[in-house]
Amino acid sequence: MEVKAVFFDIDGTLVNDRKSVLKSTKEAIKIVKEQGVLVGVATGRGPFLLRI
Repeated sequence: MEVKAVFFDIDGTLVNDRKSVLKSTKEAIKIVKEQGVLVGVATGRGPFLLRI
């Protein structure tokens, strides 16, 4: 099966308890994107609570 897209939950998955993204996570996302996979984020929070 070919992976076309991956989505990460923000709180506790993509962003750690210090509210930051680990360098290793950034590198992994970069590798996935270089393989042509769409990368997105998902959250249960309302859009007004997000700060991008």
